[in-house]
Amino acid sequence: MQTQDFNTESTPARYLYQPTPVNERAFVIMKLDEFTYAPKPVGDYTVLDKSEEVELAEKKVMNLIALLNGRERLIPLGQETNARVLYKITKEQDEENKMNVLFYQLGQQGVSKENALLRLERDQDVF
Repeated sequence: MQTQDFNTESTPARYLYQPTPVNERAFVIMKLDEFTYAPKPVGDYTVLDKSEEVELAEKKVMNLIALLNGRERLIPLGQETNARVLYKITKEQDEENKMNVLFYQLGQQGVSKENALLRLERDQDVF
């Protein structure tokens, strides 16, 4: 790891998440306000696959948050999922100014199935 890699990985996080109180299979994505540092909800991640464990879903959310924060070191999940993750942007912008991304899981059977839905406000720093 080089010095600039360390500096990138150690910058303060702007995005964070927490489980939603109403759905155990969903997470709220928040962004810290640059002036008040108060978290503001900017999106959500909902697991559509009922067979996926909540702990695995949370690791996936951790990786998404790490990517939103500009991190490159992610949690390796290949051994846990034994599948490829595919995605499709279903709406560039919905009525709430959020981008919708549908994740699919491609397993050993060769047929992909819907796995999760990410809804996130468009941000010039991210998109």
